Amino acid sequence: MSDNGAIREYSSSGVSTFLHHTEVGEAIKQITFERDTYLGVAKVYGLRNKEYLMENLQGLKIGDRVTLYRKYNSEASTSTAVQVSNVPDDGSSIRVHTLAGLCLGYIQPPERYVMAELMKAGKHLYAKVHELHVPDSIDEIDTRNCVALDIYWMEESNPLQIANTYELDSAKQKYEAMEQNGDSIWLINTSPDWGSNAVKDAVSVVNALMPGDRLRLIRKATGEKDPWSIEVWTKNKEMFIGYMECWGDEMIANMMDAGKLVYGVVSNVKKGLLPYEVRCRFDVYVEDK
Repeated sequence: MSDNGAIREYSSSGVSTFLHHTEVGEAIKQITFERDTYLGVAKVYGLRNKEYLMENLQGLKIGDRVTLYRKYNSEASTSTAVQVSNVPDDGSSIRVHTLAGLCLGYIQPPERYVMAELMKAGKHLYAKVHELHVPDSIDEIDTRNCVALDIYWMEESNPLQIANTYELDSAKQKYEAMEQNGDSIWLINTSPDWGSNAVKDAVSVVNALMPGDRLRLIRKATGEKDPWSIEVWTKNKEMFIGYMECWGDEMIANMMDAGKLVYGVVSNVKKGLLPYEVRCRFDVYVEDK
């Protein structure tokens, strides 16, 4: 499309970006893209109205591209686009549309949480249909398992140097952490999993930690049982803290496999004398480069 003073030229790979900006009424800007980072598979909560969902699924094929929108799930209960889940909107809702603009539903947890943080930071995510289950009869449709998507992070050749756009009143600590960590993107807050008793002396390990300490995350796949496992160490790898316990670890593991620098920062520590008394939590970041 030619530049008419309001709309600037886009390549075919930027179509969904164009659609997103026009829908939310934002200014349109020229973007060039360098590479895609594969994040993993996410399922879609189909629409509550099965007839409407069946209509929107017609003609959809595996490999088709769909568009993701950061939309709060605040539709009325009578709306055909309402999420099928009873889980209330927590600010991480992501709506899925075909390129023709037909709504398919919302991304299911846990993957939506990591995806939402990337999108809040201004990153462009898109998806392709990974799996389809569309029966012949409306009565047989399973709205929770109709569509699964392959999720991609389309990275700009010149990444925007911005922090996450969180509201200060609802996420003050998160915003302050972003300020302290420069251009890194906050993904989740989680804790080490000590259920496997992998940490021999959890008491001394936790008592040696301080809020603000940087942690080293290392990919350590343990076969089919846990292909996305991630080890947590102190920054210089002096102490093993455990395995990262989180939702969305497949996407974080895929970022690391793609060469992204993902690291942790201790957010709070509860010290004590006995194993059941000590606790540790940390924030996970990915460098925006």
